[in-house]
Amino acid sequence: MQEFSDKTAPHQIPFEAFGLEIRFCTNSPELLERVEPMLPPGWQRRPRSSKQLRLGLLEEGDDVYSIYRNELCIHDAPGRKFALKMLEMQLSGHITRESPDFVAVHAGVVADGNRAIVMPGRSFSGKTTLVRALVEAGAVYYSDEYAMLDDAGRVHPYARQLSFRPPDGLPVELSVEQLAGVAGAEPLPVGLVILTRYRPGGVWQPRQLSAGAGALAMLEHTIPSETRPEKAMRVVRKAIDGAVALEGERGEADELAGVLLENLRVGA
Repeated sequence: MQEFSDKTAPHQIPFEAFGLEIRFCTNSPELLERVEPMLPPGWQRRPRSSKQLRLGLLEEGDDVYSIYRNELCIHDAPGRKFALKMLEMQLSGHITRESPDFVAVHAGVVADGNRAIVMPGRSFSGKTTLVRALVEAGAVYYSDEYAMLDDAGRVHPYARQLSFRPPDGLPVELSVEQLAGVAGAEPLPVGLVILTRYRPGGVWQPRQLSAGAGALAMLEHTIPSETRPEKAMRVVRKAIDGAVALEGERGEADELAGVLLENLRVGA
């Protein structure tokens, strides 16, 4: 295993994203090209600085790759594809936990017109499937993983590739363009909050939650709710102010997508 330093990892991209300064470092020009499209949405290149968090991906030989967070090695194993996925998880995890300017909620997000639909949910809850159905029904794609809320409660895009987990196969990643959709670019207020989980044969007969109950339900999926509870509560309350929060089980995503878009348009 190599020592991680500017000398051993001279190929670098220093950048800022969601209020955080980060520097990606590698010993491989090819890895630099592979990682650049994986950087967080809206990232901006910045001059190199000692205050930047350094995330490194080193090619060690024999298909072994190491990932460093500053001087600490956090991954050392064979497989480039797996290492790239681990690096992407480190990037998104750092941003959603540590961003000083945003509160991250585990949620799928789409938009129609000037309002967003936020669908909080844990992994394997079906939120990506519902996001895909909404995009295919004409919604604008914002995220299949995180709702990034600013201090005013508006949701910003975190538009990565959509990751699907077939029950009997390997994960598949699709770009929004492959779904004939478009990604959003501007922050929007929240119009609908949808709390749902798929059940085969389920029927969408939701109950409307009060603003307080909707905020508490969103907080269950808010990443910095334990480390920054006051900020998380304040931002989530602003996000849900004026929005409609609905809770209920659902059946097939394709059947629900059009209903949700119509709900959003009626409430706009």
